[in-house]
Amino acid sequence: MSVSCKYLMFGVYCLVSLPLFSQSYYLELNLNNPGGGNIFAIQKPQFEVLNVIEKAANDNKIKGLILNIGSISRGREYLWELRKALVQFKASGKKICVFICYADLDVYTLASIADRIVMDELGNLNILGYSTGRGYAKQALDKLGIGVRELRYLEYKSAAEMYTRDTMSEADRRQYNDYLDDIFNLTRNTLTGARGWTIDEFNTILNREFFFSAKNALSRKLVDSVGRKDAVLETVREMEGEEKIQYALYGDLSSSLTGSEIIYTPPKAGGLFKRPPIIAVVNAYGQTDMTRGMAALELSKTIRSLADNRRVRAIVIRMDSPGGSAEAADYLDETVRYAKQKKPVVVSMGSMAASGGYWASMNASHIMATPYTITGSIGVIASWFYDNGLNSKLGLNIETIRRGDHSDLMNGILVPYRNLTDLEEERYKGLILDLYGSFTEKVAAGRNMELDKVEAFAQGRILSGTRALEAGLIDSIGSFSDALHTARQLAEIPEKTSISYRVYPEPKFLDRILERIPLASVLFKNRGNEAADTASFIAELLLPDADIRYRMERNGQILPILPLEFTLK
Repeated sequence: MSVSCKYLMFGVYCLVSLPLFSQSYYLELNLNNPGGGNIFAIQKPQFEVLNVIEKAANDNKIKGLILNIGSISRGREYLWELRKALVQFKASGKKICVFICYADLDVYTLASIADRIVMDELGNLNILGYSTGRGYAKQALDKLGIGVRELRYLEYKSAAEMYTRDTMSEADRRQYNDYLDDIFNLTRNTLTGARGWTIDEFNTILNREFFFSAKNALSRKLVDSVGRKDAVLETVREMEGEEKIQYALYGDLSSSLTGSEIIYTPPKAGGLFKRPPIIAVVNAYGQTDMTRGMAALELSKTIRSLADNRRVRAIVIRMDSPGGSAEAADYLDETVRYAKQKKPVVVSMGSMAASGGYWASMNASHIMATPYTITGSIGVIASWFYDNGLNSKLGLNIETIRRGDHSDLMNGILVPYRNLTDLEEERYKGLILDLYGSFTEKVAAGRNMELDKVEAFAQGRILSGTRALEAGLIDSIGSFSDALHTARQLAEIPEKTSISYRVYPEPKFLDRILERIPLASVLFKNRGNEAADTASFIAELLLPDADIRYRMERNGQILPILPLEFTLK
C-alpha cells in the first residue's frame, strides 16, 4: 500500500471516529428502559455505559452531562456503580443535570449526584426505605398434601425455611437485619451528604412525608425544577450561562430529551493498523448449574479458551448468582484456578454472588463487590419433599417391591411416596457436613485464611459487600469499571495503551428474545429427560412458584444456594 493511500485511509478514519471534532457538547446519557416494551430492544451493556462516562469525563469536547433516567429500572448495585462513575465525572470539573419521572429511594440516590435535578411535572417520588421479605408456603404445601423435611445443620443456611415454617427464624431475622443496616446506612449517608440534610431531616422525609408529587418535591427542595424537555434544556442553559448549547446523545433516540442525532460512541480501542490487547468480560449469570443458569460446562470452556488466548491479557468475570449445584460451582472454581495461572482473573460481584456464587468466585486473583452485593452464605442445605396426602387427593396410589432397606427412597409419583427415616436423615447429615467442611476448607485455601476465621463468617450467613470486605472474603469495594481498571493493573497494561473489551458468551439473538417473553422457560424446555420434564410440567401447573419447582427437581440434593425467592425492596 502506498504512503499516500495510507494517509487517505487515516483521514477517513479520523472523520468517522471523531464526529465531535470542532465543537463542544453536552452529552445526554439516556438510560431509560429501551423500546417501550419492544422485545427486540436490548439494554446497553453495563460496562459500555461506564466506559462512555469515563470517556466523556476525559473528553475536552464534552462540557457536561444530562442523565435521562425518567423510566430507568435497574438493581441498586448497578445504580451505585453508575453514581460512582458520575462522581469521577464531576471531579473533572463538569456539571450534571438529572431528569427523573418515577423515582424510588435508589433512583433518587443516583439523582443526588446532580448539580440540578429536574422532575417530570406528572412524576412522583417515593422515599420509602428498605425492607426484606420472605414468603412461607408450609400451609399451602400441607393443603396440597406435600410434606417437607428441612435438612439444615448450619445456623444461617435458611434456604428451605419457606417450606417448613410460617415465620422467620431468629437466625434469618438477624442476618437480614445486619444486611439492611449496612445498605440503609450507606444510602442515608450518601443522601445526607449530597443534599446537605441532617439525620433528623432525612428521618422526617423518610418516615413522615415519603410520597411526593412533583409540586411537593419542588417545594420541599428535593428537586430543583419541574417540567420536561424544555425545563431540562433551560436548566442546562442556566448552569452554563449560555443561550445556545450543542448536544450529543448516547442511548435511545425515541425517548431522548435533546433529540440530538449526533451519536456519542463508546471509546474505540487501537486504530487502523493496531491490534490492541484484549480484556475479556465474562458474564456468569444465574444458578450455578452445569447446563442451565450460567451453564458451567460451556462457560468453563469459554474461560479456558480465553486463558489460552495470547491476546487476552486479563479476564473479568461479572458474577451474579444465588448458587445452586455444588458440582457446577466447583467446576467453575477449578476453571478460575486454571485461568489464574496464565493471566489475572478479576471477579466483579453484581447484585448477589453468594453460596455457590461465592464458591465459583473465591479463587480469583482479585474479588470486588459493591456495598449492596449479597455475598458469603458459605454453607449447604438439602430439603426432602414427600407425599403427605398429595397422591390420595389426586386419586393415585403406589406399591413397591424392594431389595434393600432403602431402595424405595426415591419411589413416588411427582414426589417420593414417603418421608426419610431417622437413619436416612442421619446419613444425610453426614453428607451435608462433609460437603460444608470441603466448602470452608476451599475458602480458607483460596483466601489464604485460617479455617476458624472462615467459620466465624460461615454457617450460611449472608453478608453485604462491606461486611464481606471486613471478613476478608473479598479484596475491595468497587464497581464494574473499577474491576476493569484492576484487571489492567494486574496485567501490567500501561494506562495510555488502548484496550479492546470483548464480552463472552455472546448472547444469541433467539435467547435475547426468549428471555423477554413470559412462559418462554415453559414452552422451550430441555427435553433430555422426558420423565423429569413431565413431573416438572405438572409441578408448574400445581406450584407456580419457581423456587419450589427448582427444589423439587433437585429433591434431596445438597445445594450451596440462597433462597431463590429472596426479595429485597
